[in-house]
Amino acid sequence: MELDDEQVIRCFGPSLYRLAYSYCAQREDAEDVVQEVLIKYLRHRGAFSSEQELRHWLFKVTANQCRDLLRSAWKKKTVPLEDRPELTQPAPERDLDLERAMQALGPAYRTVLYLYYYEDLPVAQVAQILHLSQTAVRSRLDRGRKQLKARLGGAPSER
Repeated sequence: MELDDEQVIRCFGPSLYRLAYSYCAQREDAEDVVQEVLIKYLRHRGAFSSEQELRHWLFKVTANQCRDLLRSAWKKKTVPLEDRPELTQPAPERDLDLERAMQALGPAYRTVLYLYYYEDLPVAQVAQILHLSQTAVRSRLDRGRKQLKARLGGAPSER
């Protein structure tokens, strides 16, 4: 594989951040997760034979790192900055409807939707990364799309 460390960070860093953010829903947590993942990459960098194998590994480690963070006792005892208005600054004026709707979804749906639509991964690969069956991924995609549509003001699909 011909990518050096800086190219890997530049090429995959933004995607890893978006995946972590879709999972954690906190900018600071997503940054911490990406940092941990990239440190793990630096420890294992010689183990990859192709860019596709590296990409798959990075996404899988990112998802696992997010799950670990959300399960940690430390995370359960913290208060998000959004809940402390004196520490936050107002968001810039722009259309954030989709982002807000995505963040309102549960992490299971956000993550599957992100990997499938933003990273353009097939269902089989999403299932491998998240340690789910393909049926579970398809189900989460369907439910996530319906919830997203309802939150954005579209008519909910009949079930």
